[in-house]
Amino acid sequence: MPASEPHPPTKTAESAWDRGGLTLTLFALAALVASTVGRTIFPAMFGAATGLAAWIDRTQHVASLLSQLVAAGGVAFVLRAVATTFTQNSLGIGYRMLVIPAGTAASVLTMAATGRALEPELGCSLTIAALTAAAASAAVAMLSPTTRALGLALAISALAGAFDLGGIRLAQSALENASASAYKLASVLVTVGFVLEAVLVVLAFGWLSRRRGGRALLLTFLTFVLVMIWGLALRGAAQSGAPAWQIVIARAVTSWLRAPAPLVPPAARLMLEAASTVATITALIVSRRAPLAALLALCLLARGATDIPLPALLLLVAALAVPASARLAFPPSGAPGMRRLAPTPTR
Repeated sequence: MPASEPHPPTKTAESAWDRGGLTLTLFALAALVASTVGRTIFPAMFGAATGLAAWIDRTQHVASLLSQLVAAGGVAFVLRAVATTFTQNSLGIGYRMLVIPAGTAASVLTMAATGRALEPELGCSLTIAALTAAAASAAVAMLSPTTRALGLALAISALAGAFDLGGIRLAQSALENASASAYKLASVLVTVGFVLEAVLVVLAFGWLSRRRGGRALLLTFLTFVLVMIWGLALRGAAQSGAPAWQIVIARAVTSWLRAPAPLVPPAARLMLEAASTVATITALIVSRRAPLAALLALCLLARGATDIPLPALLLLVAALAVPASARLAFPPSGAPGMRRLAPTPTR
């Protein structure tokens, strides 16, 4: 083969990137629509106004279909990634010992969650599996400057998810035992998670705006515009005779403000939700030129809700896509400058 001819392993890397029959950008886009319709718009329509029965039925069908598709696509990707990880010695035994059991367990629990609500213990196990895989993959992504931002995003997502999970579980126990002090401690844990999520969104803004200083100002402006629109909807929904669309938007926005509440003003929580939404959409737009942006979008979609099966699956998909994304970030095998994902043992 002539030296100037392109190296064929690039197609292998691309096929690994598209593992599961669906590109991660399309998968993240479907996850965004499913989360928006299923977790916000559909629940907000109940009781908002009369005459919405037909719209509620249609929205329910769309939300159910999209959620099932995202869950099936995510599980297919995870199982294929687990099988591939098992054969890749370059990833290291420690990484494989963490990721393979976590990915397998999370896939089984996600499939179980499609038919019924998981018991609290099983739901907690699913969250822990996703957070474990995210933490392990963060270390792999840190090996290259090209994927270092993704590694930081995964590490922050795992840490924030751990604090959120601890706060939610502690708040549930505090309510059962009528313990005010335990509930305050739960709020502190969730506040730490909130701060970490804010750091994640700031990191996303910085990564999306690198070498484009004006984009950071544009993203900030769009965030303020979205907050103003939500604020107007919340104010209008409080008035008598408010239109149905304002009530639906207001309920959808307030559904993001989950309990226990962090020790920050509600306006700060809305600002974080708006900034995360803007960053997610922007990441999907730029992912055609920067495939890593799709994984960043998955981290943002999972933010603050890894105790729910679908967001936990999204974080797991982002974590298990790290080896494939690292290959795309590196030159083909054997090309100058190529690094391994783990040090080669000396003989």
